Amino acid sequence: MFRKARRTDQDFHEEIQAHIRIEAGRLIGEGLDPGKAMAAARRAFGNVTNRREQFYESTRWMWLDHVQRDIRYSLRQLRASPVFTATAIVSLALGIGVNTAIFSLADQALVRMLPVEKPEELVLLNWKGLFVGGGVGSDNLFPYPFYRDLRSRNEIFQDMFARHPTEINLSCGGQPEPVDAELVSGSYFPVLGVRPALGRLLENSDDLEPQAHPVVVLSYDYWRNRLGADPGIVGRSVLVNSYPMTVVGVAAPGFHGVDWGSVPALWIPIMMKREATPHWDSLFDRRTKWLHIFGRLKPGIAREQAAARLQPWFQAYLREDTRREGWPPVTAAQMKEYLASRLQVLPAAQGRSDLRRRIREPMLILLGATALILTLACLNVANLSLARAFARARATALRTALGATRGRILAEHLTESALLAAAGCLAGVLLAPLAGRALLSFLPQGTTGVGLHTGPDLRVLLFALAVTVAIAFLCGSAPALHAASIDPVAALKQRPAGVAGGLGLRKALVVGQYALALVLLIGAGLFARTLASLRAQGPGFSSANLLTFGVDPVSNGYSPEKAKQLLRQLQTVVRELPEVEQAGLARNAILRGGGWNNPVTVQAARQRIITEDIGMNAVDPGFFEALGTPVIQGRNFNERDSYSAGGGPLRSAIVNEQFVKQYLADGDPIGTRVGIGDRPDTRAAAQIVGVVKSFHDFGLRQPEAEIFFPFWEDGPAGATFYVRSRSSAEAAALSIRAAIRRAAPTLTLDSLRTVDDQLDRLLIGERMLAQLAGVFAVLATLLAMIGLYGVLSFSAASRTKEMGIRLALGAPRRAAGGLIIREAAALAGAGMAIAMPVSWALGRLVENQLYGVRPMDAVTILGAGAILAFVCLAASAAPARRVGALDPLEILRGE
Repeated sequence: MFRKARRTDQDFHEEIQAHIRIEAGRLIGEGLDPGKAMAAARRAFGNVTNRREQFYESTRWMWLDHVQRDIRYSLRQLRASPVFTATAIVSLALGIGVNTAIFSLADQALVRMLPVEKPEELVLLNWKGLFVGGGVGSDNLFPYPFYRDLRSRNEIFQDMFARHPTEINLSCGGQPEPVDAELVSGSYFPVLGVRPALGRLLENSDDLEPQAHPVVVLSYDYWRNRLGADPGIVGRSVLVNSYPMTVVGVAAPGFHGVDWGSVPALWIPIMMKREATPHWDSLFDRRTKWLHIFGRLKPGIAREQAAARLQPWFQAYLREDTRREGWPPVTAAQMKEYLASRLQVLPAAQGRSDLRRRIREPMLILLGATALILTLACLNVANLSLARAFARARATALRTALGATRGRILAEHLTESALLAAAGCLAGVLLAPLAGRALLSFLPQGTTGVGLHTGPDLRVLLFALAVTVAIAFLCGSAPALHAASIDPVAALKQRPAGVAGGLGLRKALVVGQYALALVLLIGAGLFARTLASLRAQGPGFSSANLLTFGVDPVSNGYSPEKAKQLLRQLQTVVRELPEVEQAGLARNAILRGGGWNNPVTVQAARQRIITEDIGMNAVDPGFFEALGTPVIQGRNFNERDSYSAGGGPLRSAIVNEQFVKQYLADGDPIGTRVGIGDRPDTRAAAQIVGVVKSFHDFGLRQPEAEIFFPFWEDGPAGATFYVRSRSSAEAAALSIRAAIRRAAPTLTLDSLRTVDDQLDRLLIGERMLAQLAGVFAVLATLLAMIGLYGVLSFSAASRTKEMGIRLALGAPRRAAGGLIIREAAALAGAGMAIAMPVSWALGRLVENQLYGVRPMDAVTILGAGAILAFVCLAASAAPARRVGALDPLEILRGE
């Protein structure tokens, strides 16, 4: 099959015969008898068969020939043992499938670089220190004037770009829908090196004057999935928050921006900020930070060099900023801290993602758990393969006696292991996308999904290939080494040992399986109890039949005054629905992990207190009633707490118990005055009129101080409704949607969902760990059960003579079966002894992911032990029953 030359064996054979005939003819010519001449010619030529074998080997790649024969032999062996083959392939498919799925998502979420030109050159700037002013967003934020100043004097970067993620209402000819978008500088696409799939992309000329560039670029996925890949989209007008803008192009496929956790449907020039974010216009405000600034380093400049060279410019910027018009009064300590700020240069080859930070640790923990699953699968297959190797010892000895070398025996067993690993790999790769989609369902999808995919790519396939090679070696090495070490003389003299040989090694493998399964069960129990503790604690109010949704009239084209009127109308409409018990409004949605934060100045009786950043919200009087959170001191808001036209100083505030505990524990909070800000000129004009019971807003692990202001102050343009329904939340949701559609047909309703659903989104990491660890623990338990059952069955087979003698001497059948059960208990005890210190060490590593439970929680450990005790009993039941049913006369007669 694997020939290197065209010359055939028949040609070579005829050539040999010709040489022999020529030599015989010469001898006949010298007078020798023809028969003797032919014999002499053959003796002179030598061993014909040996020469033909040498020719055969010289015309082929023999190692490939041997591989072909080993594969055929291994396939015959696997076909002869269908149960073993199916069990091994399924075990490996489960292990490889979940590992490949987790690796694929972890690779994309935590490791992979952006699909842009030379991503390793990208960096992200970060302001380290005090910023005098406010901000909109999470981290790494800057004002737009800072970006403009740095870019104009830049000597470090090839170029820079800025971006701000936001949500807009987009209409492409139909009903407006909320979508994620990005405000970007004109240099965004040129710096990243992204090409258009259609039309053109944004350029520097699209980012010159405010409100002068009403153009957008659509993402490829949104264009394909929502607009049907309409080729005529370029040049068409779309409505962004009811403002017409022209589509100039579609980005290249596969490009999802610089944050895979929040994939934009479109990109809008920063100069169109007023239209994209109609609630706040801080484009040229140096006291408001909201932009992420990226740069592409010049060749030969490292990050550390860039940071060192930027610092003198940054220090000069800080000093100049303090002398600008509009610089607010600050204390000497604040001035010192501000001037001590530093400009950090962070790596940005992977972009920037808040979701990445949230799921990094859970994802790494799950990677470790899947590695344990794969190890269990390997131990299972190794155990089964070792049993087959001992069962085939006499056949292997016979092959060795007939001339097979140890290398050939070793190669045959490794080939069989490689075939099993390859089949398991193929099945696992086919299973991985299904597992990947299940994993993706745990992540918040936003309005346009996340920038992760579950299909296999080259990196995933290479990972699967590497895993396959490792499995082939790990699962096949022990059986192969045993087979290669068999002494044919001793093996052929012995009686057949069946499948019971090498039981000690196989028991050791089962102990390892049991230990790994117990570790996974304990881990799953800890994560499940963490999730249960957080859900049982809850947000501090009942979430049953509580709905939430958002409306943003200004983004739908309403003026601020008409938006306020519409909100009052919608509030009345919702409250009058028969399905609604209570309804309240809030400026910011709660339980989303973020919100409005500022330091607060507290003017207490004897001192002026400056707080840390405090969570804030603006709510109406019905908000606390809808949540069922009581005002435990003072009173709730009322209509007199707000100016009828808005615009005046805040007059009233309500704080929670945690605020009082942290800052006002020594006095009566009612009547204490507070003001937003920490500057020397901050007026503490608002009076605390009530104290509300603390509830969790930004997270469930610990309560945080929070302060609330009247909702109807400052002309609110948008609101989040909280509605307590009388009956099922689903029925109330239908009524609410219909009522709002009647009252405002063009208004977009954002995220109508239950608060329970919002809680699940807030607990994404805990929920992912608990549920997936539970699934992995079940898989591990099943694999351990299979391994234990196999070893106990083989152990029972090896002790058939012993059991027959025991029964013949009068031992009760129950005692014979009890020996097998005690053997299973001994294996389980050894596995538990190994698992305990491992669980303790791993528990310390994941301790920060736990809540309400200790790493070595006795209840969890006992529960996991009880589950595996039941598994041991179930695995030993059938072998014990078979031993108890033996006929001692038949056994002894056979002996």
